[in-house]
Amino acid sequence: MLTYAEAMLVLRSSVPPPPAQRMRPLAQSLDCVLARDVLAEMDLPPFEKSSMDGWAVRADSTHTGETRLRVAGRILAGDAPGAVLAEGSTWKIMTGAPLPVGANAVVMVEKSSLQTDDAVLLHEIARPGQNVCHQGEDLREGEVVLRRGTHIDACALAVLASVGADPVPVHTLPRVAVIPTGDELVSTHGPKPLPGQIRESNGALLEAQLRSLCVALTVVRCGIARDEQSALLQHLDVGLGHDVLLLSGGVSMGDADLVPLLLRERGMEVLIEKVAIKPGKPMLFGRVRRSDGGLCHVFGLPGNPVSTLVTFEIFVRPFLLALMGLEFPEPRRVHARLGGTRALKRIPRLQHVPCSLRSTPQGFETEPLAWHGSADLRGVLGADGLMLIDIGEGQVEPGAAVEVHVLDGAAFRGPARASRGA
Repeated sequence: MLTYAEAMLVLRSSVPPPPAQRMRPLAQSLDCVLARDVLAEMDLPPFEKSSMDGWAVRADSTHTGETRLRVAGRILAGDAPGAVLAEGSTWKIMTGAPLPVGANAVVMVEKSSLQTDDAVLLHEIARPGQNVCHQGEDLREGEVVLRRGTHIDACALAVLASVGADPVPVHTLPRVAVIPTGDELVSTHGPKPLPGQIRESNGALLEAQLRSLCVALTVVRCGIARDEQSALLQHLDVGLGHDVLLLSGGVSMGDADLVPLLLRERGMEVLIEKVAIKPGKPMLFGRVRRSDGGLCHVFGLPGNPVSTLVTFEIFVRPFLLALMGLEFPEPRRVHARLGGTRALKRIPRLQHVPCSLRSTPQGFETEPLAWHGSADLRGVLGADGLMLIDIGEGQVEPGAAVEVHVLDGAAFRGPARASRGA
């Protein structure tokens, strides 16, 4: 059985070289990873333009603070540059419109009084550059806009749009198969489960966690695999044709836990088999050579829903982000004070306790959620993070300092949420 740190080292060393590049439509590139640098196709802004609705002027013509100027006309956003500012005149200009030749400032419309249709009184001494966006102040033609390895979030996608990067050079996304296992599982729809049966939820959980990584990820739900050799092998043969296979259940020590044995029959090189954590001890990881020569990376996750959630977050998520072309991410952790009145017992495994997390004037404070064990998924609803309770003896008392692994997508917003994945 590996320690948490040893298991993470195995995962880091198992990430293959960066995936191949493909061109993807900009609208479908959200959450992908850039495969090469993207350069600016032209200066941004591409011309001198107004940042306000107002009056385009030469600043030294407003030195009195009460300046009457002739209105030469109006310039709208989208008009071609080329208007000329004559002595003693001004152009009415809208936000984003090109400055007329000879102008170097804009007086806001609020600082003016229209005298007649062709004359305006300006109540301000303008400064050169006032309310002006200068050509190239954001980007120069040929400048690197976003670097290779950038995770494309909403802001990055908009930046790519602004420089005409469509389609986008991104790393190929892994194809992920999901197989929940267990004779007790029935579909999420259909009649009420019979005695001894439960509705299958881990497939939905894993697919949702995968989609939170990347909305464009190819996720294949292979159906529920029964705890029977031929049925499991049929599902495995489908799942092993993908880049990543996520199994839930069937990896512990029960008589019906056939997954490790059958994966070995299919040639899996087992790299992790049990980790000294709670929940999630029976976690399995390895790789199988596919018929096309590629590798399928296999995670066998415990079947209890909370164990599935936790092992995905601490092991699968960083591995998949690295597989998508990002640097293998460090867990996002914050230091917090254990609140409430309940002490937490230490055990011979590193515990990841679902918890709340809040910011106080004295720093972060955390409390364990009132959940009833690894099968109680509802009890961890809305968890902000996983409180780490180190291996040892005795208890962690209220008021003690603890670390919290902040969950991706948690309601909590703080310093640990500043960057995603990278």
